Amino acid sequence: MGNVLIGMHASLWAAEWTRQAAELAIPEAAEHGLQCIEFPLLAPEGVDAPHSRKLFEKYGIEPTASLCLPGDKMAAEKPEAAEAFVKKALDKAAEVGCRFLGGVTFGALGYRSGRPPEKREYDNIVKALKPAAQHARKLGITLGIEPCNRYETHLLNTSDQALALLEMIGEPNVTIHFDTYHMNIEEKGIGHGLRAAAGKCAYIHMSESDRGVPGTGTVDWNDVCRALAETGFKGHLVVESFVTLPPEIAAALSVWRPVARDRHEVLAKGVPFLKGLARVHGLVD
Repeated sequence: MGNVLIGMHASLWAAEWTRQAAELAIPEAAEHGLQCIEFPLLAPEGVDAPHSRKLFEKYGIEPTASLCLPGDKMAAEKPEAAEAFVKKALDKAAEVGCRFLGGVTFGALGYRSGRPPEKREYDNIVKALKPAAQHARKLGITLGIEPCNRYETHLLNTSDQALALLEMIGEPNVTIHFDTYHMNIEEKGIGHGLRAAAGKCAYIHMSESDRGVPGTGTVDWNDVCRALAETGFKGHLVVESFVTLPPEIAAALSVWRPVARDRHEVLAKGVPFLKGLARVHGLVD
């Protein structure tokens, strides 16, 4: 199809996106035939944008970015603070050369109110993300919203909820950012969720059921790739395997043990496995 890129989240190489992390990850991604790297913007001010951009351009790797909001800047509670943070991250992403910024752009990982989501919370999320999306469009960036499982957020868990929020935001450059790890918990079959959101999703985290090596857990990868092919998916398929994480993110995600032996296991086994399936289903040439 030619419009599907296969990439890797930077957590495979390092807990933070530093100059050293970029110098390790980008050449190695190119060596393994990956086409993009997603790097975290949890602290946008700490990213050396010119350095990263130069390396991405040198090796022909496309950069994408993601974030989750700090606890004191959650969109559902503090929309103005959330809007300002997302806009700052978008500016940094644009400096690096990104055309996509996604993740938990609506909240903080691990925060749950203990109640079902309220209209007030969704109204505040829209108040934050609508102007952020408009800012993103000026920068040529698509903004993603990532449904997560019920243990990490009460706000957005399913494709149906994501579609409803997309409609509320009402901006053409906002897309659903799915993650197969979360979908494996929340959807009535990952393929069902992907089909329900056909045409509304341009970015997917390809994550195994234990966040480890794709192909070694319970995710039905054939169903995933079949649904993507049937719905004419065009976008990024990014492996997310949390080999390294900052302590606060590991705690929020409840990652208490190694998910893979090391990054080489994911690159040597998981990446070829997904590439092969994507080729079988006509997602890549």
